Amino acid sequence: MARKGTATDETSRGPTMRDVARAAGVSSATVSYVLNNLNKVTPEVDAHVRKVAREMGYSRNSAARALKTGRHNVIGCIVPTLASPVFPEIVQAVQRRAEELGYATFVIDSGEGPRREAQAIQSLAKHGVDGAVALLASRPPLADLPQFPIVAIDQPVPGLDSVRADHRTGGRLMAEHVIALGHKRVGLVSGGQDLLSSRERHEGFMDAARGKLDICWDVEVSLIPTLPQTAIDAIRRRDVTMIACVNDVVAIGVLSVLRDSGIAVPAEVSVFGFDDMVWSDWPLIDLTTIRQPLAELGRDAVELLVDRLNDPTRPQTDIVLPVSLTERGSTRAL
Repeated sequence: MARKGTATDETSRGPTMRDVARAAGVSSATVSYVLNNLNKVTPEVDAHVRKVAREMGYSRNSAARALKTGRHNVIGCIVPTLASPVFPEIVQAVQRRAEELGYATFVIDSGEGPRREAQAIQSLAKHGVDGAVALLASRPPLADLPQFPIVAIDQPVPGLDSVRADHRTGGRLMAEHVIALGHKRVGLVSGGQDLLSSRERHEGFMDAARGKLDICWDVEVSLIPTLPQTAIDAIRRRDVTMIACVNDVVAIGVLSVLRDSGIAVPAEVSVFGFDDMVWSDWPLIDLTTIRQPLAELGRDAVELLVDRLNDPTRPQTDIVLPVSLTERGSTRAL
């Protein structure tokens, strides 16, 4: 006779994979395919099995599974900062898609800079992640990377899968819209040209503006709303009718300086951003901007990573996502 609270108390261990299969009306093998992300069933069956497993409170023995497969079903996510409203949008998309595919997410704010990014990658390696998605300000040599897959977000890195927005086209769309609105005298608040996304936005704008716009000043800033004095002095000169900014966060800093200086937006000066982050359509901001698909960047990065985990020898993939213009109240036609 079994002792109380041991073998006879089987329900305390929770439902098994066989229980999930029975409730879902599929085989145990199908449940295994789904929960191990082997991509061997239709999307409809995948969604049905996951729903049943969640409702039953099924939980895999992750330690035993890791010993058997070498995987922990955990991915890393590295971003330069969580203080900006742009990167948390990407992180949320990463976490949602990872959860749908059966992975937990370990997020690290790298604080920008090559040294901190290298430390973040090594920290993920120590925690045994299966792979990572990363917004890297630097382009680390492959020899310095740990032996797990990494998908680069926002810039291509030789030897890695990557996904990014079409920044150059975004810069061109900005300039074309400025021209269409009838502006001639423009100021630029640009990002550091060592960062590929900033450089491509700037180059795309300048290519389309050549011979059509008078660039009165071009100030390089960090990608934060607190602007350096050189930018503040340029904004207060009142010698332009349009200020085009490297991103929405910087554009918010420009709006603040203009309003503190008694310069009306857009009656006296129009302001243009880039990103279409979550704050950009707030009534007090109401920013005309170039929309890059932030949620899609995170989602596609996770899918690329899981594809790489399931097929390590497949060809390198680089995805460039389209951007679009979102016109709001911070700009006007002359």
